Amino acid sequence: MKVNFLIVGTQKGGTTALSKFISLHPDVCFYIQNKKSNFYRGKEPHFFDNESFFKISPPPYNLYHRMFPDPKDAKIIGECTPIYMYWQPAAERIYNYNPNMKLIFILRNPIERAFSHYIMMKNKGVESLSFSEVIRLEGLRKSSYIDRGYYSKQIKRLLLFFPKKQMLFFKTEDLINNHQATLLKVFKFLDIKENYNVKPEIVFEQKYGEMNIDDRRFLCEKFSKDINTLEELLGRDCSSWRE
Repeated sequence: MKVNFLIVGTQKGGTTALSKFISLHPDVCFYIQNKKSNFYRGKEPHFFDNESFFKISPPPYNLYHRMFPDPKDAKIIGECTPIYMYWQPAAERIYNYNPNMKLIFILRNPIERAFSHYIMMKNKGVESLSFSEVIRLEGLRKSSYIDRGYYSKQIKRLLLFFPKKQMLFFKTEDLINNHQATLLKVFKFLDIKENYNVKPEIVFEQKYGEMNIDDRRFLCEKFSKDINTLEELLGRDCSSWRE
């Protein structure tokens, strides 16, 4: 039984909370980190963005499957690796593995996502510059605070391989403000028991502080065109992201 659904993004969008909510459903076999396993990959398996796996033909799908618990009576198997949405070769690799794969996207205001991404890297000790500096120097550095927020181009790349009917899109605000209704949509999309209640929890526990108003304006200008394209692509109102 192949893995048949993925939470593909976005990073810092609430994917950890969404993963936990979905994993609690009795019909779902979900990837769970196992430090005792030889194939431990933390909370995300990172299979389709692992270049070493795809230097082999065919790729070692057996290793991928061994990362999951025994599916037993589960109806579906899934995992969450948010970089799949952003990693360019991942779309074709996922398609080659399972062309019927269902893809779930949880999209956060790209301005807030960039700031959250920066705080994470700062806390890890791998970012030394200020937020104002990194967003203005991104083109000269190997960072992706802004680039990961261009959702439309990432989604269009996946649409080259998968029809939109195999994709589910919602905003982070949906999960926060309409928890059960949003999960109902997820369960319906995955074709599993819909009337299964999952207790709401805080989606983001970390406090990030306030963003400089000039930085916010700079990012708003950067993302404005992509937000417009995204609204047309998904038929969703994202006007609050421009405020």
